[in-house]
Amino acid sequence: MHTLTHLACIFFVYKFANLREWKNYHPTLLYICVINLLYNFLLANYDLWKYQPDFYSNHSLTEVGNSIILLPAIAYIFLTYYPENQGMRKILKYYLKWIVWSLVIESVYVYFGKITFHHGYKFWMEPFFYILMYTFVRLHYKKPLLTYFLSVIVVLLLLWIFDIPVTTPINQRH
Repeated sequence: MHTLTHLACIFFVYKFANLREWKNYHPTLLYICVINLLYNFLLANYDLWKYQPDFYSNHSLTEVGNSIILLPAIAYIFLTYYPENQGMRKILKYYLKWIVWSLVIESVYVYFGKITFHHGYKFWMEPFFYILMYTFVRLHYKKPLLTYFLSVIVVLLLLWIFDIPVTTPINQRH
């Protein structure tokens, strides 16, 4: 299922994203990669959500695919069609459309057991996650330094809210 989703993302980027403007989006695509990899590193043994790998894969490969294909593809298409200078109503509708579609797709993953939630994190929290994710994707595109600062604050806040012990694979070596 993950591989199919990753291939679909590559297809949709090729078909629908503004490929001529890739250099403009590149820093934001790297930002979203790094944020997801950082999540996987900091919460190596305390996942709030975890993708269950396809039968021929493993968790690490699934997460690498999400970090370098899925999330950048979503961000790329989101930024390509962002309703620049079209008024707040159109922008809010745009965000709502992306959040709803993300939740619908994730619901399929939940239904088939391809994503599970842990340590107090629940599916009902996902709309808030997607609001934050899409807001930060757009904010990073416009104001990267502010986004880095706010990202650190959000990460620290989430570590505190979910009482996450920051243990990484490096900390566990004996």
